[in-house]
Amino acid sequence: MDAPGKIVKVNDTHMHVYNMPAPSPKRKDTIVFLAGSGTECPTYDFKPLWQLLLGRYSMVVVERPGYGWSGQTENPRDIDTVLEETREALQQAGIEGPFIPAAHSLSGLEALYWAQKYPGEVSAIIGLDMAVPKVYDTMKIPKSVTWSVRLGNLFRRPIASIMMKGHPAVRNNMLDADEQAAMRHIIAKQFMSKNMRDEIYCVKENARKVEEGGRPSVPVLCCLSNDKELLKKIPAWEKLHRNYFSSNKRVKYARLSCGHYLHRDAPDEVDKAITNFLK
Repeated sequence: MDAPGKIVKVNDTHMHVYNMPAPSPKRKDTIVFLAGSGTECPTYDFKPLWQLLLGRYSMVVVERPGYGWSGQTENPRDIDTVLEETREALQQAGIEGPFIPAAHSLSGLEALYWAQKYPGEVSAIIGLDMAVPKVYDTMKIPKSVTWSVRLGNLFRRPIASIMMKGHPAVRNNMLDADEQAAMRHIIAKQFMSKNMRDEIYCVKENARKVEEGGRPSVPVLCCLSNDKELLKKIPAWEKLHRNYFSSNKRVKYARLSCGHYLHRDAPDEVDKAITNFLK
């Protein structure tokens, strides 16, 4: 099944880069959407939001190995490797910075590390309920997901159909029949992929490294949801973000009443927050 974007060679695998350049962008930098853990089809998952921003800002979705139309990699999922894969994919696709990482959940670590390690490449950060390092201090990481993987392998096609039908991009007719078929195929293919599982096992060490790297001084938009399940696991979600960015005077907060996937649950509100932030 053909990918909607460009397939580029990165290390031992290929990565999918979906580029949306603006003819006359309001800014010279490019928004880079980075998916949270387990988001099988990032390009279409972000569509409720990026279609609202289309034409005003140059944007790109980079799909990590094990996600979307990207292949699997045998390389470890440490934060250095993940970030260098993203940077290499952008370079291979001919997309130049500066960049504005728009990070959901887990990928907040990558966005923060990017700003720490290559401050000249990152002009701002957009947090889409992004994680900060201390989030993972108390989070329990499963030692094994063997049984879940086995069940997923047995029922991946019906699971994919259920997940796709409930997705806002499908419910709101943002995808045509071919795109829906592609999304169903990708979800079934990448459901609980090896690279996704390996990310989970590496997350505490990655969080520790980002925590030790200092606080980025770039402007940050911190969109935070009041998702019930998330707050049940991490009651201090907002407090952890405010503590992490306490020394940065260029942080804006947007509190939204919606689920953790706020880019698809409340895209209009996120669009407004981003537009105001980037003025």
